[in-house]
Amino acid sequence: MMSDSVDNPLIAYNLLEKKIIKSGLCTACGACEIACPVEALQIEDEKVKRLRDCSKDLDLCPICYEICPHSDRLLLRSLRPVSEAPVRSEALGYYRKLLLAQAADQRLRGQSHGAAVVTALLKYGIEEKIFDSAIVSQGEAENPSKPKPSVAVVPDDVLFATGSKFFPSAVARAFGSAVTGYGKTKIAFVGVPCHVLALRKMEAWQHKFSSNLKITIGLFCFGSFSLTPLIEHITKTYKIKPTQIKSMYLSKEFVVETVKGEVRIPMEEIEQHILLSCQTCMDFTSELADLSIGSAYPLTDWSMVIIRTKEGEDFFYGAVEKGVINTWAIEAEPRVFERVVKAALT
Repeated sequence: MMSDSVDNPLIAYNLLEKKIIKSGLCTACGACEIACPVEALQIEDEKVKRLRDCSKDLDLCPICYEICPHSDRLLLRSLRPVSEAPVRSEALGYYRKLLLAQAADQRLRGQSHGAAVVTALLKYGIEEKIFDSAIVSQGEAENPSKPKPSVAVVPDDVLFATGSKFFPSAVARAFGSAVTGYGKTKIAFVGVPCHVLALRKMEAWQHKFSSNLKITIGLFCFGSFSLTPLIEHITKTYKIKPTQIKSMYLSKEFVVETVKGEVRIPMEEIEQHILLSCQTCMDFTSELADLSIGSAYPLTDWSMVIIRTKEGEDFFYGAVEKGVINTWAIEAEPRVFERVVKAALT
């Protein structure tokens, strides 16, 4: 065994630390934590913490760097789940169908400030036992703006996770917890593009947990913010305490909903707090997900849905047939398509 892993190219953590962590590219998704065979890594305060030197237990280990969504490894192999789709777009990636959708339940739409498609699909999937759990992010009780990854096992769990989250969330770690802590074998996973890529890399690596993944729902993503600096800016500039924040969402501006009303913040005012890795990310629409779902601006109560895989198509239209989801042809609203393509290419 090697007594010191420093500069040892056979231990992946050294590459992870040098190229990802120290470069400021880590988004604390938790993939490295759940994949580590000797449990040497842990996400703590939006950072990767090394609990001990893994080279004490291993002579060779490539996994944490290879499955990191910000490394250059396994990218082509990660395309396999979506590569059979008949259409490939430079802006949107591989897909089978594009359409507009909304939750049929108007109450869900009102609760989510939008179309509530993801919430409706997850609720349907759990109720119909298509999957036995779903990985989502919900706000912490003492700080609702701070996302807490969780394992939803009943429909009501899903309802607590409505609304957009704009800060790092260790959802990949929650996926591991669903397997090891809850014994779940058919898991739905919801995340932004880098989260989905981490799961696809786990599949490409044939990690033992990857067979438990049933469906991936990727969210359109304009980028995640560094939590502490942005909250400090909001507190200082707008005199809003974290405990007063009920939710946040994007319209033309960044909207902070508080107990006293809404505060609208111009994006150019806070864009400096977007994570470095997000500033260089080329995947706006979660191109590796089974279903990609995002805003259909300027429509307020519809979402754009990109169906990429046969699994995603069967699941989505099962919900449509059950009356859970309403659909509308995207050709009827060319402004939506144009906006999404423009955002994806920017």
